[in-house]
Amino acid sequence: MKHSSHSHCDGERIVPAMLREELAAVLESMKVKITKGASARLRDELRTKLRALGWSAEVVVSKESKVSITSVKGSVGLCLQTGNMARMYADLLKLQKLYADNSIESAVMILPSQPVAKTLGVNIAHATRLERELAIFKKVIQVPMVIYAIE
Repeated sequence: MKHSSHSHCDGERIVPAMLREELAAVLESMKVKITKGASARLRDELRTKLRALGWSAEVVVSKESKVSITSVKGSVGLCLQTGNMARMYADLLKLQKLYADNSIESAVMILPSQPVAKTLGVNIAHATRLERELAIFKKVIQVPMVIYAIE
């Protein structure tokens, strides 16, 4: 599966090259056909491939809450978002909180490109919107991050 990437707050320098290459290879190996309603299949395949490479299961952001991110490997937090646009903002807050607490040093977000999101369903989070919003909120969301858009 094709993908593109975008850097936020120097993420391309801070997210280790080995992990960026690993994630790119995983995305390229994806076999899920992009059709309406395929979000769950896409998410399941990606999580399975990540676990096989040593990425953790979900990580709770705070002991006082059940809020979690998709995975962590080393000092990198990862959120996979194939759902509703509003969840994208929650993921940003979770990653920023972990960064502010020194629990992670950088982050990765994986989500569909805008055309793929339109194919998957209505109001699905997509990389174009995320990149635009991050430019606006650069002083608020300061976690160094690489965004991968599934194309």
